[in-house]
Amino acid sequence: MKRSILSAAIVAAVSPAVADEAPGTGPDSATLEPVQVTATRLSQTVDEALASVTVIDREEIERLQPRQFTDLVEGRAGVSVSSAGPFGKQSSVRLRGTESDHHLMLIDGVRMGSATTGGASWQFLPPEEIDRVEIVRGPRTSIYGSDAIGGVTQVFSRAGREGPPRVNAFLGAGSFSTWEAGLGVAGGTGRTDYSLSVSMYDTEGINVQDDMGDDDPDGYDNTSLAGKVAHRLDNGIELFGNLLYSEGNTEVDAFSTDETDFVHGAVQAGVRFPVLEQWDTELAYAQSRDENENFENGVADSRFDTRRDQLTWRNDVRLGERTDLIAGVDAYEDRVDSNEDFDEDSRYNVGVYSVVRTELGNHDLEGSLRYDDNEQFGDKTTGQVAWGMQATDALRLRASYGTAFKAPTFNDLYWPDEGWFRGNPDLAPEESGTFELGGRYSASLAYVDVAVFETRVDDLIVNRCVANCDDGNPFSDVYEPGNVENARIQGMEIEGGHDLGPWNSRVSLTLLDAEDRDTGNELARRAPVSARFDLDRQIGDFSVGGTILARSRTYDDASNEERLSGYGTMNLRAAYALDPEWTVEGSLTNVFDRDYETQGGFNTPGRAAFVKLRYQQQR
Repeated sequence: MKRSILSAAIVAAVSPAVADEAPGTGPDSATLEPVQVTATRLSQTVDEALASVTVIDREEIERLQPRQFTDLVEGRAGVSVSSAGPFGKQSSVRLRGTESDHHLMLIDGVRMGSATTGGASWQFLPPEEIDRVEIVRGPRTSIYGSDAIGGVTQVFSRAGREGPPRVNAFLGAGSFSTWEAGLGVAGGTGRTDYSLSVSMYDTEGINVQDDMGDDDPDGYDNTSLAGKVAHRLDNGIELFGNLLYSEGNTEVDAFSTDETDFVHGAVQAGVRFPVLEQWDTELAYAQSRDENENFENGVADSRFDTRRDQLTWRNDVRLGERTDLIAGVDAYEDRVDSNEDFDEDSRYNVGVYSVVRTELGNHDLEGSLRYDDNEQFGDKTTGQVAWGMQATDALRLRASYGTAFKAPTFNDLYWPDEGWFRGNPDLAPEESGTFELGGRYSASLAYVDVAVFETRVDDLIVNRCVANCDDGNPFSDVYEPGNVENARIQGMEIEGGHDLGPWNSRVSLTLLDAEDRDTGNELARRAPVSARFDLDRQIGDFSVGGTILARSRTYDDASNEERLSGYGTMNLRAAYALDPEWTVEGSLTNVFDRDYETQGGFNTPGRAAFVKLRYQQQR
């Protein structure tokens, strides 16, 4: 399969099996060209981007009726999800076979993630407060700094637009004693756009582990608040602010901890204004929080509160009719407040970056360069170059190469030298290089995007036994992280879709070969084959649809001794518009009641039903 990936991708890229209509032609010129800003921090359509990009808009979110954020992204091109149970349990979202903490989460431009574990809390994102999701696959460290080896996913909260206030609300219930409710308002004047909403989600859940803790269901509740405002002054100055804040409780089965109170939030305020006719600038301050307090039998057991304060300065300069420059500075400081006695509880990082894009006839060239200075490991320079060509009116080819790095976490570096684990302050960052070749064919009503890539990651951080390893008692082993492994990840992604009359479809296929070069083993929890198919149809005031997910077998451990079986699931959904403002929705998930695991030993929900009543005030 390794040699066949490249040849298959090239054939697919230049021989798209969709209608040969040029963009914007035909009887219905509604095109599939969503705008995204994450790939380069420059507003572009997906067709213009020199990267592999997936956009999930609000209309699609409501159509899919997700119960949790991972329902939106699981099985998309290059995306794989593994979870320690559903509904607020720890979830890993991997891009292109890299680790979950090689995947940067942004909320309205604010960096998210735990400074102690390094990963983002995908499980706490509330789908009802999300307006749009942009997934950019491939390295983006030269633009965003550490953590973006596999790519970036940016979540945008809901925004208002000009017009009188519009109220939206929903109320739903379903299996596992689940209920949810929410209320919001959004609108705008000639100068000010605003939105404010609150949502609540509560479920008894399922028993996450059969042979751990008790046999009771492990519940989850989440209360979220979202707000966004932008105000424009006469002189071209725009003031803006946004907030997405969630807090709640999730129950787990573990040796000691049996529930966790969490806080997950991002807040930002800033100003944009023109410096010159061809030069706009933006200054912003933001703060993100990832906080967890763990309990055992109702008694506080441990606490890990991490906070990231961020200052950004961004400049958009139009160097000519076909050339754009983006340059800026990102500075942030991570702080840890914990009952554990970390050797260090804060560190700063300052990054300077630039992105240049230019058009030369039917060719596009793009380059980015970034320099990071980190208090712990010193400096690091990363870069990326990309080329694109409009081969025909409908077919666009692209190629790129980029470098990236991932900074060690506070746990990796500074965990106290006690018990079974200790930190290693001498760790170096993980580093990578990625090559990508792709093509996108866009007709007026359909598209197909194909990409082939190879990523090599050096100095992977893994935990090694360093004391009491051979005494016959595994509970006395002491582990320490070290830079010891290298990985090679090859793959191909195919993504397509169409909007034809009442029909809407999206399809994704990912082929992956992720290998630990030191041992020859597959990297854990990376499926060689995964796929997703969404199909929906509008029938008057009714809409019906379904999603099929399929994943081949994986290994749950680095030594490839614990095998997880492949699986396929089907979800069905329907909606009926009672009138222009009221809609009733219903879904049936895991229709065939399949038993499967995405992470060894952790259960997933069986067949389940949900209904929701939604109100959207019309103008």
